[in-house]
Order: sequence, then C-alpha cells, then structure tokens
Amino acid sequence: MQDMIANGETWFRSQRREHLATEVSYHPTVGLTRTVRATVVVGQWESVDSAGQILRTETRDFLVDTTDLAQDPKKGDRIVYGGTTYEVMVPPGAQHHWRWSDRNETLRRIHTMVVSGASAAANDTLLVRAVGSSTSAAITDAEIVAQLTLDLGTGRSISQQVTAAAAYLYIVLPDSFGTPLVAVNGFRVTAFQATSRSITLSGQTAKPYTIYRSTYPVTGSVLVEVA
Repeated sequence: MQDMIANGETWFRSQRREHLATEVSYHPTVGLTRTVRATVVVGQWESVDSAGQILRTETRDFLVDTTDLAQDPKKGDRIVYGGTTYEVMVPPGAQHHWRWSDRNETLRRIHTMVVSGASAAANDTLLVRAVGSSTSAAITDAEIVAQLTLDLGTGRSISQQVTAAAAYLYIVLPDSFGTPLVAVNGFRVTAFQATSRSITLSGQTAKPYTIYRSTYPVTGSVLVEVA
C-alpha cells in the first residue's frame, strides 16, 4: 500500500525548500563555507538562573535540509543571514544545539543567537538603552520604541523617574553591557524576568539585547536605578 503520509511529507519538503526557504551562508568551524537554503523561524526557551528568576530566551532557528547540509552542525558554526552573523549554540533551557524536525530525519532545526558585535557599524560606540513602563506582558520591538524612554550610552548606568499605571517596569540593555543591578526607590530589586533576543534599533545594526520586565505591574511614580 502506498504510504500517503510519506508522500505528503516528501511533497511538503520540496515545497518548503522551494517557497519557504532563503539562501544563507553557512560557515562551519572546520571545513568550507557553503550556501544553503534555510527556513528561518524563532525559537523560545525558558530557564531559571541562580537567583531563581525566569530567563526567557529567543533564538533564531534555521531549518536546513540534509540535501543542503549533510554533516551534523557543530557548536560554534556560524550562519550569515540578512547581513547579520548568528552562532550555533545551546540555548538556556535546551539540551542540544540542533534537533531533527521530521520523523524521517531529513530536516535539521539549528539553534543560533546573534553574535555580539556582528556587523557592527562605526557609530555603534554609543548603544541604545531603554527604560520605562508598559502594560504589555511581552513587549514588542515597536512597543519598546513607542512606549519606553530611549537614550544612548556606553554602559548600563541609568537613573530615571518612571510613572506607571498598573504597568510593568521595563529595562532594555545590550548584552555587551553585562548583567545589571536594579534598584527601585532606593531598594535593590531582583523580581525581574529576562528575555533575550536580537533587536534592530534606529541608527544601529542588529544586536543581542536583554529585556528585563518587573514580575508584577506597579502603579505610581518610581525611581529606577541601573548599575
């Protein structure tokens, strides 16, 4: 009897590669650089850090057919897509840096994150930072620009008065600035959830950022200090 499921998977595999994939440059740690066709998707992961805070991480995942990439990806391999460089790595909360994405083991899902400083421009010495409040529990890039106060800095030191009305406090910093210490109205606060993802802000190239969101919404005027 004809395997209808297998035939359907074969058809979808060819359609995905033809219509849902784009060419990217694959740079293995050992071997020659090659051009492969990949479908680009977003991965989402959760883990708990040493302080007991939930860390949410977004990865850029590449679906690559074995006809394009025969060997298993290695940690440290790099993929260049849209002018940005991504590195193959194990995301926090995951066990491996890639996995099979189909039952016949013909499609790999490769987990990557943007490389810090990749495609950096000369005017990236001052990087965009953002502090403020939003009622959104999962703030988007557009909401960061529209709802938070943005400035430029060479480090994470910030002191800003924020007015919130049943809204979450947000602090958005480039990963290159390191992990911040946060105080609210003079008291050290650790009740923040962190989400990491690549963000492209006006005047700079795509960079890895961490978005810190207060665990609970607040109301009133508070002094947010970052060190």
